Amino acid sequence: MSGEGERYHMANLTGGMRHKELERWYRLRNIQKAAQFLVLIIVVVLVASFVSSRIFPLEERESFVPPPQISAGSRVENFSFSVPGPHPWQLRASAATVSDDMNTVVLSDPTVVYQGGKGGIIELSAQSGELDRESQNVRAKGNVVIRYRDMILATGELTYSQATEQAQTDSAVTMEGGDMRLTGRGLRISIPDEEINIEQDVKAHLFNVKWVDEQGKLPM
Repeated sequence: MSGEGERYHMANLTGGMRHKELERWYRLRNIQKAAQFLVLIIVVVLVASFVSSRIFPLEERESFVPPPQISAGSRVENFSFSVPGPHPWQLRASAATVSDDMNTVVLSDPTVVYQGGKGGIIELSAQSGELDRESQNVRAKGNVVIRYRDMILATGELTYSQATEQAQTDSAVTMEGGDMRLTGRGLRISIPDEEINIEQDVKAHLFNVKWVDEQGKLPM
């Protein structure tokens, strides 16, 4: 083979090698671009998901369905509820029903035991009642009876406020203890002070009282 033929053959080989290298370079470049584009798409999707979760949290809350055991209208037998603190108290009822607003609990035969600020126990019972789960207030209705030490009080309804730790009513009240019976209207009970006040129209009835004069003799 002549020298000129050899130069032509070498030029063809070199051109073929350069073409393959260029083709390989373009192929790698296209793969890199595709990978970068895929990464960009993933980042955009993640950012969009995060922004959507921050902007629309209320829609998720509105779609929340409470568990069946605390659903509206559910009935609970032997219901109990307690509040800790300096003057703790416990509530028990033969049955309870959760209202539609999921906050009020309607009680059957409730009994509430309050721990007074001086160590005394104040017990309240009624035919029915309501418990506000958020404010922890209690309303008792129907043959309400309050027992404290040797005293028994009776009224038609009574409302306890957790904020003031006081029970009160404007209804007629009767209180019996020892040889004394008081009647009146309006009642205020302070749990921390263990004070009971009948506010209006108070009348006292005494029993088994013997009146004597200065000489110790009964009047004729």
